[in-house]
Amino acid sequence: MSEAKRRIPPPTDDKVPLKANVFDKMQASNTQLVPLFPYFDRGAIVPAASLMRGGAGEGFADFGGGHAEFGHFFHYNDVDEVTIVWASDGGPRGAGLIRCLANHHGVKPHLRDPNDPDSFSVTVITQRQAESGPQREAVQFRCERCHETLIHHEYDATPPPKAERAADTEPYPALPTIVGSAEAAEAYNASEAARTCPKCGTVNPPFPLEQWGWSTHARNSRTVNAARRLLDAAARADR
Repeated sequence: MSEAKRRIPPPTDDKVPLKANVFDKMQASNTQLVPLFPYFDRGAIVPAASLMRGGAGEGFADFGGGHAEFGHFFHYNDVDEVTIVWASDGGPRGAGLIRCLANHHGVKPHLRDPNDPDSFSVTVITQRQAESGPQREAVQFRCERCHETLIHHEYDATPPPKAERAADTEPYPALPTIVGSAEAAEAYNASEAARTCPKCGTVNPPFPLEQWGWSTHARNSRTVNAARRLLDAAARADR
């Protein structure tokens, strides 16, 4: 193979090369799985970062002690996800660990000790968007006692074509995984009936959504998009 054929082509005009420092990015993050770059179109490589710390009280406010409840759920994705642990204080999944996740996998923090405020991990989960056809994801909550499915929330995560945006497209689209996960957790927490196992009768505890930040991120996304559309409308009116 010639050297020219082995060369990576230059970036297209619609996707400017960017760089990000994962540690700096997570310092200002309001959610787990925050995208490092704003590209979610077909074929895009989407790295998203997660920061977990043990011993934190509700809303990450108390780093002096207490028990961190993160819960446990299952995630399905049509495309593969690869995780890299960038930094960790130790434990079963230390820094440098690389894993390719199964399309249907359990999700929970892998901390050395969830009760220890000095226990932490910084991880990046990367997926490559589908090149063609539909792309779907799902979030599932199961009974803690017998593992019966309580909530199965499936959502469309099909990426838009490259450089193609409809008139009603949000200026700053949120990663579908964050919005879909927030919707699933909110439905699960909405009532005791939703958390009651139809098989064994166990009333499962609410999911600690505040620890994951999805609803906050989804709400902020709606707000900034509404603000930008209002600004664009004002600019058009002044022409």
